[in-house]
Amino acid sequence: MLSRRHLRIKVFQALYALEAARDANQRLSEDMIAEDFKPDLNSMAHQDTGLLESLTKSALLSFQEGVLAHTVVADNIDPKAFVAAKNALALYQRKLREDHQRIAKNLIPEVDGIYTSYVNILQLFVELSQLSANERNREYTDSDNPLARASGLDTNQVFVALKNHSPLANDAIRRGISWQNELNFVKKIFREIIIKDEKYRNYCSLTNHSTEADLELADYTLKQIIFKNEEIVDYFEKADLYWAENGDLVRRMIGRTFKSASEIDGLKLTPLTDAWDEDQYFMEELFKQTVDNGEVYSKYINEPLKNWDMERLALTDSLILKMGIAEMIGFSGIPVKVTINECIELAKEYSTLKSGKFVNGILDTVSKQLLKDNIVRKSGKGLI
Repeated sequence: MLSRRHLRIKVFQALYALEAARDANQRLSEDMIAEDFKPDLNSMAHQDTGLLESLTKSALLSFQEGVLAHTVVADNIDPKAFVAAKNALALYQRKLREDHQRIAKNLIPEVDGIYTSYVNILQLFVELSQLSANERNREYTDSDNPLARASGLDTNQVFVALKNHSPLANDAIRRGISWQNELNFVKKIFREIIIKDEKYRNYCSLTNHSTEADLELADYTLKQIIFKNEEIVDYFEKADLYWAENGDLVRRMIGRTFKSASEIDGLKLTPLTDAWDEDQYFMEELFKQTVDNGEVYSKYINEPLKNWDMERLALTDSLILKMGIAEMIGFSGIPVKVTINECIELAKEYSTLKSGKFVNGILDTVSKQLLKDNIVRKSGKGLI
């Protein structure tokens, strides 16, 4: 289910998060320099504000140059400004290393979290089915408009299959998934949303349902209730920063699982990918190569942009271009055209309106030069 495009998006998001951390760390270090030369309001001694401002500017300039050069040079700088710049650069580099390690470490778990969300919602249906059974077995009803008891979620073939599917129960245990601490929320979904739904009430009034009718209700509950209700969607958005895009994949995975319940072989869980080990390697290596060789890739990008002010290059475009170059160089089995097309789509979705054409032009030029220089090596039919 999880395509290479999804994997590229996740790597791009990780790279963007690292750049955001880089920017925040630089501001933090610059604030430290400003604090070093801030007038001491508690001191009775004369404060030479002009000198302090000069030291601040000198230290900031030295630090900013040090960020690019990876070291602070002591030439032509006041010793106090040099020490401040050196300390600020040390803080910046340490924080950046920590952020790099954290983001790289979380890359795979964040993607694997999509499968956790998938199992979590399947388990939600199991809990809702149990509430349906409880409702149908109640001796009395306190409602002026009681729900018919001929059928319910607990009699639906799809949800019965989920409840009895041991691989689902095992996955839930392995991943520590349980709705026991959220039962009030589950009850609210059932009593305030599902029970009041007209389509569900009509379903409950009939004793016998075809396989198609059961699948239709399962799909309806998934798409029109769980994934459309504002309160439920808000719950999952709080649990997953990227739910806006991950949710669609989770929904399709669950839809496929529901459909399998009506097939000859019975219900089957939908794997996140067909080759998870290979996909993990792809993500980790693409992220690593893009970060480790970013400065080299910038030079490749600069070549066709000789008269272009690099400060004007959008961060998103820059990251996508570097990712594209990293993929072309590091993955010999992926055709150059595939890489360029995927980068174009990424640019269209996450950057400016003109970014698709811009990325296409730059990567096309760079790829030809890298192929000519034998830096990009492809073999096999259709790989060039």
